[in-house]
Amino acid sequence: MIDRARIVLPLALRNELVAHAREAAPAECCGLLLGDGDTVRRVMRCRNVHAAPETRYRIDDAQLAQAFRAAQDFDRELVAIYHSHPRSPAYPSPTDRAEAQWPLAAYVLVSLRVATPEVFAYRISDGAVREIPIVEATA
Repeated sequence: MIDRARIVLPLALRNELVAHAREAAPAECCGLLLGDGDTVRRVMRCRNVHAAPETRYRIDDAQLAQAFRAAQDFDRELVAIYHSHPRSPAYPSPTDRAEAQWPLAAYVLVSLRVATPEVFAYRISDGAVREIPIVEATA
């Protein structure tokens, strides 16, 4: 896994993230973005198994293990972890910052609080948040 300075997200995959967020609402959705370097090639939707899914997320451990096996099988790596905020901004909450366990992965947040969903990416390390650009690709 590399230290990502940006994420390249094809429009079709961005639309898939937004669709997942809308389908899961009012609960938070969550999943993994797999790809090459900083380019996302695959969205892996995961189950949110947190006891309070309307305000928190936890990716199912079995799906997490499956994702890492699939990444190895298809020569993909973890580019980012994503989840949604159905009613709040697309910015890491204090809980998101405290529970961020993957300092080399990017974190992508989708907010449904406004008519046009917001999608932003961040690096979270030791509770510090730094926004990184999402470069939209068409393929």
